[in-house]
Amino acid sequence: MSRSVLGRPWLLGAAGVLGAVALWEIVSVVFRVPAYVLPSPVVTAQALVADAALLARHTATTAAEAVLGLAVSFPLGVGIAIALSASRVTRGLLYPSLVLSQAVPLIAVAPLILIWFGLGPSAKVLIVAFVCFFPITVNAVEGFGAANPLHKELLEALGARRRDLFRHAYIPAALPGIFAGLRVAATYCVLGAVVGEWLGGSRGLGVYMTRALQSFRTDRLFAAILIVMLLSFALFQVTDGIGRLLTPWLERRQHA
Repeated sequence: MSRSVLGRPWLLGAAGVLGAVALWEIVSVVFRVPAYVLPSPVVTAQALVADAALLARHTATTAAEAVLGLAVSFPLGVGIAIALSASRVTRGLLYPSLVLSQAVPLIAVAPLILIWFGLGPSAKVLIVAFVCFFPITVNAVEGFGAANPLHKELLEALGARRRDLFRHAYIPAALPGIFAGLRVAATYCVLGAVVGEWLGGSRGLGVYMTRALQSFRTDRLFAAILIVMLLSFALFQVTDGIGRLLTPWLERRQHA
């Protein structure tokens, strides 16, 4: 494999995706798998084109819920991380509860949120926030703990206040961890929105998938799954790009 290809990871990723699609097509054709069991990529693409307008409306709803939920979870997760990092007592009191909250299956929590807040978009946003805040919190806590003690001592010797320490020592140290958690959350946020729509609602990819299952249209189900995957990947890439812009020193360190 040439160095030019190895130097461009997106080419390797594209090759991997194309290889998986080709294998999917070969299996469905060679073994003559019925379309209602495993629709081929061609059949899935046809369903995608046939329902393009309807899928676009449902996708817009799911994307809005996912982005809003992610936006809610970000300050929530970072705020909790700051509280946990500020005091050992606070960390001892809250951290176990946070871990236990993630041990509860989403399929059990989501219906409760829908009962408490109704079937509207706000409930879906809260479900997404519940899914996303934990990885942001955990990674942010680790990031705040990674602040260089020598850097803090130097700032204190120069007369820095607590606010200055937070701005010049803690935040730069925590940013890589925060964005690592945000990237994980970005891949989960669409899933959270779809689960909420699956359990109750009138619009969104989860609703579309439920109707496709009820009518035994597996090709439409696969088309919706494909959109969910692409939407999650797009949000991951956007988050990763913002993280690279805000942590340029990591890029320089990697290429040093």
